[in-house]
Amino acid sequence: MASKYKTSDWIIGLTIGLLSIPMSFAQPPKDELAVAQQWLAEGNYPQAFEVFHSYAQDKQNHLAQFTLALFYQQGWGMEKDEALACRWHGEAAKGGIPAASHFFAQCLQEGIHRPVDYKAAIHWYQQAADLGHTLSLCAIGELAMQGKGMEKDPQKALEYCERAAAAGSVPAQLQMGGFYLEGDQSIRDPQKAAIWFGYAAEKGSLQASHYLGVINRDFFRDTDRALYWFETAASQGYIPAYYPTAKLYFTAPVSNETGMPEAANLAKSYLWLSATQRQSHHENELQAAANMLEKVLQVMPAGWQTDLDQKVTQHLQKYQ
Repeated sequence: MASKYKTSDWIIGLTIGLLSIPMSFAQPPKDELAVAQQWLAEGNYPQAFEVFHSYAQDKQNHLAQFTLALFYQQGWGMEKDEALACRWHGEAAKGGIPAASHFFAQCLQEGIHRPVDYKAAIHWYQQAADLGHTLSLCAIGELAMQGKGMEKDPQKALEYCERAAAAGSVPAQLQMGGFYLEGDQSIRDPQKAAIWFGYAAEKGSLQASHYLGVINRDFFRDTDRALYWFETAASQGYIPAYYPTAKLYFTAPVSNETGMPEAANLAKSYLWLSATQRQSHHENELQAAANMLEKVLQVMPAGWQTDLDQKVTQHLQKYQ
């Protein structure tokens, strides 16, 4: 599936910002939490933890409970502890923190700190959505797609997630694309998948660009468009797109005049095959790239290699 509902930096960055937003329930003195938040931003984790832990445990402050959960979830200055993270997300969720409700639902869905409970997960995902965390609707949709905690209903799954995707959520748009591309057989539609991935790609999602490459290559049989989308992602450091980009350049038609690969295609295939070898962790991909690279080196002028290697290094230094 194209997208999963795991912790991501953009969610954490957004939700930490809650600490500076006035809420309807009682707030502690702003100076103490403001200082703790500054310590957190500076990486002074022990001092920040002490303040947040005090407000979370002794004063039952829900924003502090949420931040404490993130300490355990992300391992800020300590070993990660998913069970404790789930416990504190649960406490914060009871206080109406939207992202905490979402994360607590994940805990229940995955059975991290207590037995799996899909119905309870759906309850907390729905609470998160009701509080404005619209991406949680896609998590409910995923459970509806699988028939967990509710009757399996692929069409209802689409309806849940589309509400978030139509509101402009890029992760939701990715999930809609994933549903149509890899979901239940009854609703698969590459054309609709391409539409949703297209929306996400317009907003800069490299994952969406990669999937548009897959769809154009495997379903629409349009190698030019596939190459465009793969290279769009690869050129901005999206590692899964390196090898598909290289392969399309490697298999491009040869020159009618010389019967040899075009110079630009030869150079590009070398660039992306080299990047694949340096970054990929897939054995089959690495072996295929090595075989292709050997053939490229048999026909590529030796004088090109130093300059091309420098370009690969510059790209990886910038993006990796």
